[in-house]
Amino acid sequence: MSGSRVIAFFDFDGTITTKDIFGDFIRYRLKNGLSKNRIIQCLPVMLLYTCRLITNSTAKKRVFSKLFKGTKEGDFKKWADYYSSNILPSYLRKSAIQQIEWHKAEGHEVFIVSANFDLILQPFASLNEVGVISTELEIFNGLLTGNFATPNCYGIEKVTRIKKLFDLEAYSSTYAYGDSNGDTDMLMLATNKFYRYFT
Repeated sequence: MSGSRVIAFFDFDGTITTKDIFGDFIRYRLKNGLSKNRIIQCLPVMLLYTCRLITNSTAKKRVFSKLFKGTKEGDFKKWADYYSSNILPSYLRKSAIQQIEWHKAEGHEVFIVSANFDLILQPFASLNEVGVISTELEIFNGLLTGNFATPNCYGIEKVTRIKKLFDLEAYSSTYAYGDSNGDTDMLMLATNKFYRYFT
């Protein structure tokens, strides 16, 4: 085991931010060109999920497909960049950003581990010089297919993805920050656990 390597894993929505960012991204798009008919098509899916007849992952896939299937990758990235630069900052928890900066100053590796989408998270991650482990979107011929290229990065899938990428035995210390049941497995993986730590 290394005596100096330290890694920190941060959930994003509700931990680094004060609200669900994908939901807010949809609202932003609805005000800026997203067809209301696509939202209406999502209502039966939302009802099934509310009645617990389908899982979180299934509902998420169906909603994303109905909203963004066939979207050009470049357009989606353009919207994500705008959202990250102009809207997201008002929802960031200052204390969480300070903790990320502390880890970086200490020379620790820092990763966002989120069920949110890679194309939405990447602008923030690039700006803050952190890595991203997330739900990845499937792209074919420059278009979003409406499918996911990876399993939904939620719950135990967060642990699966982390273990696939890292040999945690090589680290002297691991940190994990989360705010919901979807983060419980990741928190249990860490030597330093922080649940709803930021205000």
